Amino acid sequence: MIATLERSPRAFPYFAAAAGVALTGIAGVTALGIDRLSLGICLFKAMTGLPCLSCGTTRGLGLLARGDLAGALAMNPLFTGGVLLLLLLGAAEAALLLRGRVLRLEPSPATVRTAWVALGVATIANWIWLLASGR
Repeated sequence: MIATLERSPRAFPYFAAAAGVALTGIAGVTALGIDRLSLGICLFKAMTGLPCLSCGTTRGLGLLARGDLAGALAMNPLFTGGVLLLLLLGAAEAALLLRGRVLRLEPSPATVRTAWVALGVATIANWIWLLASGR
């Protein structure tokens, strides 16, 4: 079984809480205008001239806040996709909370291994995208 619905007074809504943190980050980036600053503070890029794995994430958050999904995906596809997935799972769990339930993922060991491999491949593909797009 991959996912279960748990009804417990001690169950913590991890997805809803993480989505709340993501929304707070998006709001903070937007309110402070951090995504529009022209200063480069990435030590990895300063030392190597190459984009780091998270290059474009702040600008991507700003673009998401303004509703520019294509622009956010262009900035950093892996990060943007991860945030969108997190927001979707958080919204689903928030709806479940209204019924006194939380979402629990219970992947098999084979599913966990497959997910790690997929994440590794996606990370490499994302970095190739960042290199090719000149981040």
